[in-house]
Amino acid sequence: MSTYWDAYPNFVHNPTAPLRQEFKLLAAQCGWQVDGERYKREWGHCGQAEFSHHFGRDDNRLAGWQAMCATARVEAPDSIKQCKQVLRTTVWINIFDLMDAKRTGRPVKKHASANALRAYTRRTKKIFPKKAAKDNQFLRVLLVEVFV
Repeated sequence: MSTYWDAYPNFVHNPTAPLRQEFKLLAAQCGWQVDGERYKREWGHCGQAEFSHHFGRDDNRLAGWQAMCATARVEAPDSIKQCKQVLRTTVWINIFDLMDAKRTGRPVKKHASANALRAYTRRTKKIFPKKAAKDNQFLRVLLVEVFV
């Protein structure tokens, strides 16, 4: 399975580094301006591809849901429905932080509430593209309204 990074063969990718750190290095190499449209678009594509790489694309596979639970450090139930319920109601984690936990092996940063996650997401600007998240059943369970 190809990854986002495969499209940039001259970039030396470190798969265990935090995603934003790696993306910023790539953006600098490609000359993308941090506040530019290309940077924002590519950041979204990178996040989508990286998520699919780590958790899969088939939301009908229990293994993907259990991998998300394991990375979120919650008990992984034996059904997709139960995994969704656990992820939707017991943990508040940023999607990019979930991917970083998978990449780095460090524990995912958990928040005490949806409001705490919302404030953190705005402060760090770790905002996953809403349309992409809504179109992905895995990601949909992690969504919180960021700008209310």
